[in-house]
Amino acid sequence: MRTRRIAAAVLAAALLPSAAALFTSSQASAQTSEEIQAEIDERHADLEKVIEEYNAKREELDDANRLIADIEAQLPALETAGLAAQDRVAELAATAYTGGDFAMVNSVLAGDPSDFADRLMYLANLTDAENAALQDSLAQVEELETRKAELEALQADADDILAEIDAQQEEIEDEIAALEDEFDDAVQEEYQEEWGDYTGDSAVVAFAYDQLGDPYVYGEDGPDSWDCSGLTQGAWGAAGVSLSHNTEMQWNETARISRDELQPGDLVFYNGLSHVAIYIGGGEIIHAPNSTTVVKIADIDIMGIDGYGRP
Repeated sequence: MRTRRIAAAVLAAALLPSAAALFTSSQASAQTSEEIQAEIDERHADLEKVIEEYNAKREELDDANRLIADIEAQLPALETAGLAAQDRVAELAATAYTGGDFAMVNSVLAGDPSDFADRLMYLANLTDAENAALQDSLAQVEELETRKAELEALQADADDILAEIDAQQEEIEDEIAALEDEFDDAVQEEYQEEWGDYTGDSAVVAFAYDQLGDPYVYGEDGPDSWDCSGLTQGAWGAAGVSLSHNTEMQWNETARISRDELQPGDLVFYNGLSHVAIYIGGGEIIHAPNSTTVVKIADIDIMGIDGYGRP
């Protein structure tokens, strides 16, 4: 009975709130990055609720899976006992009808085990002990069939719930990923509007301008996210110059110049050669600062400078 209750409870709890009910389609047009970020925060709050629902269903599934494992462990013994019980039933029937009508005996034994009791009247001449043995054997056969049916129901319920959870999780994550893409686009537009278009003749700086607003991601070298040396590598790569994706290596790959000699596209090295930026003129740089922000324009003196390099 406990198995049936678990199966019913798991099945009743299978349907989580649909992602469509949680999420409305985003309105990319005319939204600022702040508005999109607020929407992302709201969706993450909704996602947390669904994750907790997911965790609750996981607990129920764990319970159901333990029962499935218990039943599977019992099945070999139950099957052995069931076969032995069928043999005993045949022996009892044969004893009752020695030399009798075995076609009738077979009809008594055939069919759904749960119907055996209704057919026992045909074996009325069994002794009480034989009847008791017969009832016990039939109960073992019925227990085997019942446990098999419960196992199939639990496995089907677990599969349905996992499929529903996986589908919702994928839909939610797709929704948030789409919002984050819109956020990145909005930030890039806002940065480019704030600083305008590049009008100089440096291919390196022109490339860097095109990346304004892109997110910082450690170890990335484009095309849509960057770390500091990945950005400088990509910018100089656009001008046909190959640099390593490492700040210290770029230091060794460039010629030393003075601050007075700086030209747009030259590299500025910082913080013990742990950071590098692109000089764009007018005392400003473009760089990929850290994971809390995006590719942006900043004052050249944002931190202690180690030196300057020209590939």
